[in-house]
Amino acid sequence: MKIIYSIIVATIFGCWFSKAQEVLTLSESINITIQKNHDIKIATLDTVVSANNATAGNAGLLPSVYLNGGYDFSKNNTDLELSLINPDGSQGITPLNVDGAETETINASINVEYTLFDGLGGYHRLSLLKNVNEATQLQTQYLIENTVLNTVYLYLNVATQQANLKISKEQMDISIERFKRAESEFKFGASNRTNVLNAEVAVKNDSVAYRQNQLRFRTAKADLNAFMGRDPKVEFKVNEEVVFYPFIDKQVLEEETLKKNTRLRLSQEGLEISESDLAATKAERYPKIFLNGGYSYLDQTNQAGLLLSQELDGWNVGVGLRLNIFDGNRVNRKIQNAKIAIDQENIRIDRTKLQIKRDFENSYTEYEQALEDLDIERSNLETFKQNFERSQIDFKNGQITNTQLRDAQLELSSAKFRIVTSTYTVKQKEAQLLQLTGAMLKIE
Repeated sequence: MKIIYSIIVATIFGCWFSKAQEVLTLSESINITIQKNHDIKIATLDTVVSANNATAGNAGLLPSVYLNGGYDFSKNNTDLELSLINPDGSQGITPLNVDGAETETINASINVEYTLFDGLGGYHRLSLLKNVNEATQLQTQYLIENTVLNTVYLYLNVATQQANLKISKEQMDISIERFKRAESEFKFGASNRTNVLNAEVAVKNDSVAYRQNQLRFRTAKADLNAFMGRDPKVEFKVNEEVVFYPFIDKQVLEEETLKKNTRLRLSQEGLEISESDLAATKAERYPKIFLNGGYSYLDQTNQAGLLLSQELDGWNVGVGLRLNIFDGNRVNRKIQNAKIAIDQENIRIDRTKLQIKRDFENSYTEYEQALEDLDIERSNLETFKQNFERSQIDFKNGQITNTQLRDAQLELSSAKFRIVTSTYTVKQKEAQLLQLTGAMLKIE
């Protein structure tokens, strides 16, 4: 008997403790995941890098400016023979010996180079970088959608375990009440020992089921906490109330899927990348005309030699042309490969579109089936409730056995469990459809 009363006390204390926990909504869990999930953080930084690369300067559309400068110093022993012309026109040789002759040179220059024409290669490279940036953003969006979808799954698992825990608590409370009544009736001679033992077995079985549900509930919360990017030990409860998304006509929904699905958009962006790459590669066949210019300064002093000092400064400007006459057919091979890449991307788009149509058809069918199953389970629940209530009356009147009453109780609990499973299955199927339509972040 001490075991039974320990179960009662532990249950009351556990219910009191759970009331102090925060209530976490689905939208809040999604927001926390988007802000703290480590994979999303990494992917978001990738988009920053990609955006930084998609610039005119990176594509070679802006001029290049270089500043150069230097200072040189040397000290040498100098032994020279200088050939000089004498006043009478004869040639004379004059020796020059200087120990530790110093030479100083200061130079500085600024140079500018700008491509005037390269077959519009710079513009095509900029388009390519922008397409890569767009693809990176779509990849991040797809990652976020998948992460949010997994968050929904984990959240609904917590909600399922939480609801199951309440149901198992209700079942155990009923068994405890029946045990108390059987024990009281036995004391007054209105029942036999067998009924007391059967009631006690029911309490013990229900307590084991309750403890198992508690464990599953704690594990589900830890999984959700870790996935959201916060401490697995954070205590919380979830909102069990389910809000279904108001879906529109199936045909309209399918059209939205083919228009906004992130996977399909990512495949289409891959085609644009290949097309931009082909255009940039073709531009390599054209001559490159570039303008260069600059300003330079030189100051040099010598302690030995004919030229003791010099100072130069001035501007320079020029136009250059570079034409690729032969490069081992490198450009031709790149163009051929780029065309093959375009063909591959078109095949991928067709494949992705077919897969998305299949996924949509399956998801929508499963969604409709889940809604129908939920309606059936709701109607069945009312029947099991009435059956259990009638069984309780019949048991008090001695018309059914304790085993029959227990069966009616288990049937009602199973019906409640199925209601929970069916409800959250509908929500899961709804989330899958939202992801296919590119509206994953609209889920509530």
